[in-house]
Amino acid sequence: MDIDTNERPEITYRPFTEADFDAVAKVCARTWASDVEGVYDRITFGRVLTAGSLKRSQFSFVAQQGIKVVGACFGGFTTDGAIIVNERWEQRFKELMVPARKRAKIGGPSVEELLFSRLRMYTTADVFISRGYSNADAELNLCVVDPAARNQGIGSAMLEEAVMRFCEHGARGFFTMLTKNSDCQFSERAGLKLIQEKRGVYGDPNAGVIYLYGRRL
Repeated sequence: MDIDTNERPEITYRPFTEADFDAVAKVCARTWASDVEGVYDRITFGRVLTAGSLKRSQFSFVAQQGIKVVGACFGGFTTDGAIIVNERWEQRFKELMVPARKRAKIGGPSVEELLFSRLRMYTTADVFISRGYSNADAELNLCVVDPAARNQGIGSAMLEEAVMRFCEHGARGFFTMLTKNSDCQFSERAGLKLIQEKRGVYGDPNAGVIYLYGRRL
């Protein structure tokens, strides 16, 4: 019997563990920081993004193909007009921001934008949550798939699982924050609609673009 050498290992989904942290950070770096020079700067950004998403999340899981983590999905809930903070990961995020800020100063505009656009996204999200909209009951903080593992339905499967958890929690809706480097079409195909768009950071209309997408449940 012929063996298909191109056949990929089965994809499984399981809870995120701390041992997955660097693997998820690398997926984030490959997805959003591939054009940043320097391996250290790319992984620094990936770690900040991963920890920043975890500190706003109450559930987290990964997609694994064979022995490799190829995707991750984190989500959180809000109460009394504020996101519920995971204090353990909040401390890790603060620790990672110390070297990240130093690297941003010498890494050039692209590194600064990658780092500080994430901080602006958190601020925008917190303002949106504080207004009490129905689709601010929950936040999709991260849904990322390794570029080499795309077109296998991994992102859709993870999003469906996140939506199920939002519904089980009684959320009336959820939202997510995206940048110009995000796959906005994926969110739109999943039923999310653009609610808010921010442009013109640093006086450049093409820099620092932030999109807030939401969906009612």
